[in-house]
Amino acid sequence: MIRFILALTLISVSLSAFADEPIPKELTPEQKAAALRAAETIGFAIYRHDRAAAIASDAAIALPQFKNDSRIRGWVTEEQQGQITVTFIDETPAALYRITVSKEGVAGPVSALDSPAPLTTYEAGAAAARSAALSSRFQQCSNSYNSVVLPSSGAPGSNWLVYLLPGTTKNNVVPIGGTYRVEVSGSKVVSQRGFTRSCIALQTDPKAVGLMISHVMDPAPTEAHVFWSIWARKPMYVAIPSNGTVWLVAGNKIELIEQKATEG
Repeated sequence: MIRFILALTLISVSLSAFADEPIPKELTPEQKAAALRAAETIGFAIYRHDRAAAIASDAAIALPQFKNDSRIRGWVTEEQQGQITVTFIDETPAALYRITVSKEGVAGPVSALDSPAPLTTYEAGAAAARSAALSSRFQQCSNSYNSVVLPSSGAPGSNWLVYLLPGTTKNNVVPIGGTYRVEVSGSKVVSQRGFTRSCIALQTDPKAVGLMISHVMDPAPTEAHVFWSIWARKPMYVAIPSNGTVWLVAGNKIELIEQKATEG
């Protein structure tokens, strides 16, 4: 009961704080259901690929040659049969190292290539999309950014979704502000959106039961809320001022927990 009261209080504050914000277009029940399922699926995929890159980096940095390799310019990831292959690339781009991370988050052997190798068709497309997204103009909320590249249709092709994720070195901060989704066709940016209007960072605490945030850009939580909730290992309560709703994002599940009563 306490958490619901807190969420409702957040709504009342947000309604006045964001009175001048444009109201996001409300969705039909069918559209909202589809949007929520997509947010759950994509948010979890972003987390899995981001986690795989972190695990692969930790495994690779144990190699002196990797740690001192100035050729590395980033990485791309590809899911294959539940596992995610992380390929570290140079500026060409070409492959330098490959590591496969299991579904359980266990890194396999580090494959250090004798010389830079051509990327696969998928890797080349992902690398081009990543480069285009990172070169696009966006408000940076961190000195460092990680990226996750996913095929926009769920299958390899020329259209990609690149998620730009602010980095942090603070364990008690969730840097949700400055998270972007960039849609790329080939190597051309065709659309870009942020998930916040400021560089908001949520403070977390081991004793806290969850995180809370007000969201004014959509009529329901997004894949960004799912990703950061999983990343922080905390449930996230998302208040939507435009329709008076409060949602619980827990893991890769989104649930409506409060809705303002309609008049009449």
